[in-house]
Amino acid sequence: MADGELSAREAERVLWDVIVVGTGMGGGMLGYSLARSGRQVLFVEKGRSTLPGTPGTIRAAMPELAEPRAARSPGTYYDALARAGRTTDEVEDISGRFPKRFVPFIGAGTGGSSALYGMVCERFFAQDFTPRQNFDDPGESTVPEAWPLSYDQLSPWYAQAEKLLGVRGAPDPLRPEAAAVGLPPAPPFSVDNQPLVDYLTDNGLHPYHLPMACEYTDDCATCQTYLCPQSCKNDAARNGVQPAVAEHGAQLLAECRVVRLEADRTHVTQVIAEQHSTTLALKAKVVVLAAGALATPVLLLNSRSGDWPRGLANGSDYVGRNLMRHLMDPLQIWPEPGCKITAANKEIGLNDFYFWEGQKFGTVQSFGAMPPMEMMTNRPGWQGKALRVMNPAVRQVYERFFTGGLVLAAIMEDLPYLDNRILPPDRPSVDGRQRLRMQYRLHPSEIERHAAFLSKVKELLRPFRQISLGNGEGNANLGHVCGTCRFGTDPHTSVLDAHNRAHEVDNLYVVDTSFFPSSAGLNPSLTVAANALRVAAHLDQAHFAN
Repeated sequence: MADGELSAREAERVLWDVIVVGTGMGGGMLGYSLARSGRQVLFVEKGRSTLPGTPGTIRAAMPELAEPRAARSPGTYYDALARAGRTTDEVEDISGRFPKRFVPFIGAGTGGSSALYGMVCERFFAQDFTPRQNFDDPGESTVPEAWPLSYDQLSPWYAQAEKLLGVRGAPDPLRPEAAAVGLPPAPPFSVDNQPLVDYLTDNGLHPYHLPMACEYTDDCATCQTYLCPQSCKNDAARNGVQPAVAEHGAQLLAECRVVRLEADRTHVTQVIAEQHSTTLALKAKVVVLAAGALATPVLLLNSRSGDWPRGLANGSDYVGRNLMRHLMDPLQIWPEPGCKITAANKEIGLNDFYFWEGQKFGTVQSFGAMPPMEMMTNRPGWQGKALRVMNPAVRQVYERFFTGGLVLAAIMEDLPYLDNRILPPDRPSVDGRQRLRMQYRLHPSEIERHAAFLSKVKELLRPFRQISLGNGEGNANLGHVCGTCRFGTDPHTSVLDAHNRAHEVDNLYVVDTSFFPSSAGLNPSLTVAANALRVAAHLDQAHFAN
């Protein structure tokens, strides 16, 4: 077998130092760090391997565009999603009067969602680590006074993560602490973005080039929403899992879904997984969950037993609660009359409204071009609609009035609440796909801030033609979901301690975005990576020091 490949039965015969469930930014970075330290690491990934050389992988375009015929049946469509590093999980949104089911646009496969991300790797504000003070009226939110670690404590790990991920960009002029970071510069703003940068600067605002985990090789498309066909994108697969396997002896079980953890009162004893209809019982000294803030709490809640009647590590009843997912509002503007923007161009960051008049809002980023119609129409169930939507007259209207502009994303911080949560499904899966339920509604704090934030953004962009492309109130956008296994100092109001270890289970850790006690208002990737490196160093010392 090739390096990093082993059979299921071989994996069962090893007592691993660490089993890492999930290979996204948290799992990939932690597993790489521990493998580099000489630990026996097993990555268990429910998605397919999309590492270079894997046959059948879809790169350079979303599967809806690369293989349009796959949409003719759910089976071929889900297979295409899997080969493109996308999840096939079904989320049932039970927030409203009538349940809604959808497949979220998140990653599944080596690298997790980082394999698809827009490469923004940005430090949180120092004030983000003392979140409650940032809101006029947090109401019944559980947002804490402070994280159990400070910006200064995480700062050296931020620096390590930036180096490991090759982050390039400019400092945010509104953050004094950013000036000392010293990132390598990114390329100059593109001709698509420069007119908006000039407008913002002329109006006394502070745009800057987003910190990007990108190599900017020749003909780099700064690809997002799909797997990079070149060697530009630095992510958990390319910079974590791949070198861990190829250079440091880690092993990978792909297409292997963990279904439950078996545990006594203080330790995880076995990791029960399924791979191609084979049930596995895997053992490790330490188990690290990094399956994502949707799947990780479901796994814990499904690990009920006599010792853990409410789910493993759930003595606080906080597992799955405090769900956050940011309020994201895409807007399209035309910075210059007649512009025809077609490239991704994720470059501009603007934080002038991050803190505004004593209130906390969020960030504004350039996103790139409007996607083609086929992204929506090449999906199961759209065949009849597609025939109507894709006729030449409709396409001409779409391309004339709805494309060519620069798409911006307004990203606002949402607060955690106990009633916003992830739950296991209420019925078994009949097709092998993982299912879960979510409940999320906006509270007064979010409703008021959201309206004020959008008003400020739209007023700022008033000189330009603009259209809204979505609504931050919808639950279908789960790209930044977090908070469902928060860390803290009080075992009654958190799941994990300050080192991301479960309060009640000595050898169980969580390093995906589940651990966030607040969502901040920025992309979470770098904070996840930095914290994973921090936790890896703790594990190396606390569990494996000679």
